[in-house]
Amino acid sequence: MRNYCALIVLILLGATSSCTYETISPKEPEVPTEISFNDNVIPIFNGICNNSGCHSTGGIPPNLTPTNAFVSLTFFGYVDLDVPEESEIYKRITDGSMKDYATDQDRAIILKWIEQGALDN
Repeated sequence: MRNYCALIVLILLGATSSCTYETISPKEPEVPTEISFNDNVIPIFNGICNNSGCHSTGGIPPNLTPTNAFVSLTFFGYVDLDVPEESEIYKRITDGSMKDYATDQDRAIILKWIEQGALDN
């Protein structure tokens, strides 16, 4: 009986120690080297922010329509050039009210735009 128990323990140890697990790392978002506000950021706003009327003219601030987005973000303090991660626009899409609407790529593009000086280009 004792040998039988030892055999079962050895089998269980062998079965559990032979398991290997493959870890899957999340794919890093692809972000252009140079971010253009008009070419990279505005399409994000058009796709998730102002298409439903939420952040469009007369909607919830900030106004993220192509004509008004830059002024709305920079003039009204949604961008922090000193600490880009603390920018209100970035915090809202990262862990705030808009996090479920933005993708990792959207967040990376907006953060990089701020890090590059939040230019109107």
